[in-house]
Amino acid sequence: MEKVLDLKKTVAELVEENPEVKEIMSQIGFKEITNPVALNVMGRIMTIPRGAAVKGIELSKVIAAFEERGYQVISDDAQSRQGRIRNFIERLSGGEDLDSVRKDFVQEFSHVDAQEIMTAEQTLIKEGMPITEVQRLCDVHSALFHGVASEPPAGALSHDEIHAQAASVNPDDIDALPEGHPLTILRAENTALDALLDTIEGELDGAKRTDVMLQHILALGDVRSHYIKKEELLMPILYDYGVTGPSQVMWGIDDEMKRELAMIIKALKADEETLPMYESRIRALTQRVREMIFKEEKILFPLSLRYFTQMEWYRCYHDLPDMGISFGVPIPAWEAAQPWLDQEAARLAQSQVGGKLQFPTGELSMEQLTTILQLLPVDITFIDKDDVVRFFTNEGQVFTRPLSALGRDVMNCHPPEIIPVVRNLIADFKAKKRTQMIVHRYIRERPIRVQYQAMYDKSGEYIGTVEFVTDHAEPLEKFRR
Repeated sequence: MEKVLDLKKTVAELVEENPEVKEIMSQIGFKEITNPVALNVMGRIMTIPRGAAVKGIELSKVIAAFEERGYQVISDDAQSRQGRIRNFIERLSGGEDLDSVRKDFVQEFSHVDAQEIMTAEQTLIKEGMPITEVQRLCDVHSALFHGVASEPPAGALSHDEIHAQAASVNPDDIDALPEGHPLTILRAENTALDALLDTIEGELDGAKRTDVMLQHILALGDVRSHYIKKEELLMPILYDYGVTGPSQVMWGIDDEMKRELAMIIKALKADEETLPMYESRIRALTQRVREMIFKEEKILFPLSLRYFTQMEWYRCYHDLPDMGISFGVPIPAWEAAQPWLDQEAARLAQSQVGGKLQFPTGELSMEQLTTILQLLPVDITFIDKDDVVRFFTNEGQVFTRPLSALGRDVMNCHPPEIIPVVRNLIADFKAKKRTQMIVHRYIRERPIRVQYQAMYDKSGEYIGTVEFVTDHAEPLEKFRR
């Protein structure tokens, strides 16, 4: 019987067709494939070309290994298509008009699915292309989401066909989730957000009342907490599974939109006559937010559903209330998570029972120490010498810290544009080029002080970094009273 290896199929599909595929892949460096769990979870989303890109193995070597074993390898030349995708980014970087690039992109890639575009983004980042440049691709392929003209190009697929069950997840899997599931809550927030965008655009098309528009734009500010939920609860876990491209690109675009929203709010507050000047920017922002809704629904959420374990979903649910309510969407009880929540509460309660913690200047019980930390008007985060988040207090809620951050590489807890700054700072601390950095910022119009402090043991060895975050607005408000 002729042996055929179709590179468009997932690894799991290929192994089901011929178990010998697992043996060959293991021999050329894909050791994880021998793990039944990894094969069942990652193998059902990963193709051989995607897996080779993640592992840093040349696809040509993979193909040669299978051909040596008598396989006929069928490829749709994905690598060539990635080169053409890169060309679209380079055209934008060279100053070509966005609409012109979009039009060509739709004509050439109308039949590509979102998963391949996301894989291309991830590969380009791994090859060293700056994330800010890859974000341009997000603007380009939004043409596939919403089109560049009132009529779709001839032969173009529908939205559902283009993004058919992203990451091989049946949309019904998401639709059937219980109301307390984190994805159900995030999708309900998107529904409410979409309705708010309709209201904003309706006001722009109608009376254009500045006072009314300001209230709607202020309500749009809830998008910050919605984006924090996906950035803190979903994206870091996807990082752990090696799915970095979508998260890196989306996070950067989220930050751009939040900055634009803050600018518009500031302008409308300062001058009620400003609305006509900012109308085009408001329309552009609502369009970008709509595109992000689509990307979440068709890419990020299905990928998360594919990868996350039930325990990881329980942790997400546990942390959701600390992220705040967005667009009035409540966080209902999730019956399936309750036993785990009860178990966690019992574990924490048990940790506060018993002996005293001994310090050079006295002793405290765990309960006493925890209460003292809760009373301090400061958020504290500690990362160890290996750059892993080990502890935090989050009473000020300046920066959200979910429990899932514990045990995670600190680099995966920051937006892509900040990572080089964090990496350089920690490198300086380890080399003792500096031992402290203090930053003063305004976050949501409140003065915030952030102090990063290197920590060393008695012998002078680096043992970690502690971050202190203080909201200076509260003391000022108390003083004024």
